[in-house]
Amino acid sequence: MRIVILGDFHLKPEDYELTRSAMEDIANCKPDLIIPLGDFGSQENIGRVAGLEEAERFLRMPGVPLRPILGNHDLERESGNGKQPKGTMQERFLQMFQLDKPYGVLEFENYRFFFASTEPQSPDSCYDVQEVFASDEQFAWLTGKLKERPNVPVIFFTHAPPVGSGLRTVPRVHVRSTNAYLDENHDPYRWYYLFKNCPEIVMWFSAHYHLSHMHPDSHTYRFGTHFFITGVHGASFTRDGLRQSRIVDIGDNAVTVRTLDHIKRSVTDEGGWRHEGPIRSLIKKPDVLLSRVHSFPVGEAPAIPGGIVPLSPDRCLVSTEDGFTWEAEPGMEAVFGTCHIGPVLSAVAASEEHIWLAWGNSVGRSDRHSPWRFVRDANGDWPSVKWQFENEADGMAVRPEGGVWVAAGPDLWKIDDAAASGSPSAVRISPLPERSRALIADGRTLWSVADSGTVYRYDEERQSFQPYMENVQAWDSWRGYHAAIVADNGVLRLKSMDERNQYEVSLPVPVGEGAHVQAICLGNHHVLVIAGGQAFFAIVNLQIVSKLETPNGYAASTARAYHAKADNVCSSFYISVQSNDPGVRPRLEMWEAALRY
Repeated sequence: MRIVILGDFHLKPEDYELTRSAMEDIANCKPDLIIPLGDFGSQENIGRVAGLEEAERFLRMPGVPLRPILGNHDLERESGNGKQPKGTMQERFLQMFQLDKPYGVLEFENYRFFFASTEPQSPDSCYDVQEVFASDEQFAWLTGKLKERPNVPVIFFTHAPPVGSGLRTVPRVHVRSTNAYLDENHDPYRWYYLFKNCPEIVMWFSAHYHLSHMHPDSHTYRFGTHFFITGVHGASFTRDGLRQSRIVDIGDNAVTVRTLDHIKRSVTDEGGWRHEGPIRSLIKKPDVLLSRVHSFPVGEAPAIPGGIVPLSPDRCLVSTEDGFTWEAEPGMEAVFGTCHIGPVLSAVAASEEHIWLAWGNSVGRSDRHSPWRFVRDANGDWPSVKWQFENEADGMAVRPEGGVWVAAGPDLWKIDDAAASGSPSAVRISPLPERSRALIADGRTLWSVADSGTVYRYDEERQSFQPYMENVQAWDSWRGYHAAIVADNGVLRLKSMDERNQYEVSLPVPVGEGAHVQAICLGNHHVLVIAGGQAFFAIVNLQIVSKLETPNGYAASTARAYHAKADNVCSSFYISVQSNDPGVRPRLEMWEAALRY
């Protein structure tokens, strides 16, 4: 199949002959499809129906099927408080090209074409009328369609490129105006995570910048996707003097991108690219490089599930099965003391100012920055502040306002952390639907994992819990990502979810092999798993599961390492490893995961 991609189709009456010759160039290439990327018509007509009709006369000249999208200038008269009624351009556009939506998908046997089209912005959130804006409805529709044919290559077509593509921009024009990327003033990152998380998106063509294909960054490669700028055909609108369109040939054994030069009136390899092999072979999964950074003994027993808590980039807590909570510094391979000695903890957490410990019917708090946080006397009193409950404290999670939530028997409690000293009261705030075996907090969102395997989400406004998922053996939530391990027909399945998507992959461990299972969200559908005493790193949306080698031992517990960055991927994590040799002490290991595309 051969397609010709046209960049911004700006026109100028004085240059009509150049437009005619450009359409002759396209006709001579004998394409199967022409894809114009928006901005139709001359200066006085663009953004009006007259601009579409002016452009159509030329676009029809080659006599080839068309699948256009709308650009930012096409909607500038309808965005914000624009005087042209919203829907005017879309209605004529759909009628003209016999479409049911301005965005859409063309399906072929071995590949798919996705078209995202610019839409008008509402007055209350229009920061630049020329932004390349797409509605939430459009984005949800496109992402839903992506899931319908997994492992089938996708080529995307948009007027402006997504953020993160690395394509050359025009600083004094689009960057200044804050319209350089798709949805720049609304939600640009969703497009970034779309191509980053979807290996099926192998190529992405955009226009918008009026730049030719001569620049090194007119073609970039990010996370398995090839991005291409598309030039303009008109002499009055090029920013670097060249007039170019793109030609893409998709064959059985090769994919080629070349340039249709409207000055030379020929096809050239300038800014070109060729892939040897069928288009399906462009779908790449990254190599996962797992590296053990530190490994050293901590205490005399392995960590309890949930017992590893990061305190800073350098230090962490390790609560062990023999009733100690050690403070360790992996980089120095050193353990500096213990913050409690006594009963095995049911939960441990750390807020900005305090270390929180739960055991039996009690919850305790210590100042995490005080040198007196360590219990130096084996029979000493610890910690300095305690709360007693009528029932066992089954779970605990840090509140963003300070303090902790506590699940104790049938109720959820809140302990405020505002007071620097003294003992604030524990307040019962809600009954639990079932007894909880773990509380997990993701910012203000609180989850309770019940003994039955049902996960409940706490509605703070209603002060009640709502069921979210059943049959869950392990659960975690972090920065908007959720991970769950469920049993399905004798197989453990790992699910990873965000606000829009859900993915799952099988784990190579039979149900019931080893009592303890644990899932830790690392962001971006990366999940760390312990099952059957083995540790696995998974990229669930890419169907990747890699086993971490823990020779002569089993993995007892795991946790994210300290992560203060704004991005939603934590690439380092801890594992507590118990040796099979009784003469070898348990080790705390710190690992890093890196992806190579």
